[in-house]
Amino acid sequence: MKFNIKYPMLVEQAYNQLIATGFKSSKDKLYKMLVEEGMIDELGNPTQAAIDSGLVETAGDNPIKQFKAENPVMANIPDQHFKVDNGRILMDCFAVKKAATTVLNDPEATAEQQESARYLLEQVESLDHNEWH
Repeated sequence: MKFNIKYPMLVEQAYNQLIATGFKSSKDKLYKMLVEEGMIDELGNPTQAAIDSGLVETAGDNPIKQFKAENPVMANIPDQHFKVDNGRILMDCFAVKKAATTVLNDPEATAEQQESARYLLEQVESLDHNEWH
């Protein structure tokens, strides 16, 4: 039986960055390592040491950073691929492709998540690559 464990946001972000760069790890091992290294507490909150060292940023009033914090699969995509329009966050085709590919490369992604990622990749091929979505 596979359990659907909900990991803290910082663990999800770190995991997605590792997957996107080709490293393989489990979320459980990553969580334990981040706690042991003093980067997060047991609840997944960043420690003051992590903030002071610049390893963790706070979103503050930046809606793009907040969006990326809430959607860890977007964490490793440069901010230039996002923009704010009437309070909504829009992404260019590069960001959509990158996010979908990250999900497809994630060995812990569910079949439903992978199906959605494949669908997004198919849809993005028919889009105008000069528009924001």
